[in-house]
Amino acid sequence: MPANLTPVYREAEARFKAAVTREEKMAALEEMLRVIPKHKGTEHLQADLRSRLSKLRQEPAKKKPGKGPSHKIPKEGAGQVTLVGAPNSGKSSLVAALTHAKPDVAPYPMTTLKAAPGMMPYEDVAIQLIDLPPLCHEHVEPWVYDLIRGSDLAWIVISAKAPLQGLELVEELIATKAIGLYAAGTDRPETTRPGWTYKPAILVVTGMDLPGAQDDLDALAELVELPWPQVPVSTTTAEGMDILGPACYRALDIIRIYTKEPRKEPDMSRPFTLRRGSTVEDLAKAIHKEIAQGIKFARVWGTSAFDGQSVHEHHVLEEGDVVEVHA
Repeated sequence: MPANLTPVYREAEARFKAAVTREEKMAALEEMLRVIPKHKGTEHLQADLRSRLSKLRQEPAKKKPGKGPSHKIPKEGAGQVTLVGAPNSGKSSLVAALTHAKPDVAPYPMTTLKAAPGMMPYEDVAIQLIDLPPLCHEHVEPWVYDLIRGSDLAWIVISAKAPLQGLELVEELIATKAIGLYAAGTDRPETTRPGWTYKPAILVVTGMDLPGAQDDLDALAELVELPWPQVPVSTTTAEGMDILGPACYRALDIIRIYTKEPRKEPDMSRPFTLRRGSTVEDLAKAIHKEIAQGIKFARVWGTSAFDGQSVHEHHVLEEGDVVEVHA
């Protein structure tokens, strides 16, 4: 069966071939695995990509003189989100309010000097937020852009104090590093630049409790196109903070799948999170590779099948399905 590899996959493959650092290679391989068509014609290629990625992850990070340790942050939870913004955009306050992490927060710029991860709870899953050092013209460490490339979603964080300046700075600097941020919930741009990394993004506007904040946001929308989903918030009054969880979950484009053993009740407390369009086989791989290798069939309860229906390994699952895997 032909592989029928897509242009999006070919772009990620080109980035892998051009990659120099371990982090760049891993980010490209992760992207290749995410976008590769899932069918029998690509099974061997998928296995090869996973093998390469596993070997890279097991390699010790190479330290360069004067460069310090690697800043690779392993993905945890339902998805990894990088917070991208100018100095004093409110990124650290967001992470502090939404997670148990304790990033440095101060009313002066350049407080954040290292990546600070934290887990944001949303219903029965958790989403990993990474507070990055701010983008600025003076200097940004290369690993900051590596983390953006490797993440599942970006939050463009701008302050209602200076929304236009913050947005222009982010767009300018990430473009110099061949990164494009498109609107989450839409398809990747059909016209892409060779070697670029494209990530879905939402726009988070902080400081909505400030006088005139809404007027400034309305003026911004009149001045420039804002294609991204927008979430105006205030960490002071908690305005909009309850919207961030569901907005982020939708933007990640993932589904929750629950599992059960034969003749037992399903475990509804710890769902598996998979990419939308994932199959029973993808779920089996997430449970354990040996289960995936010996899978015979599965029974599914939910919107993707009649309750208890027997399905094959290529059956596409839907949000909230309960699956009983037989191997």
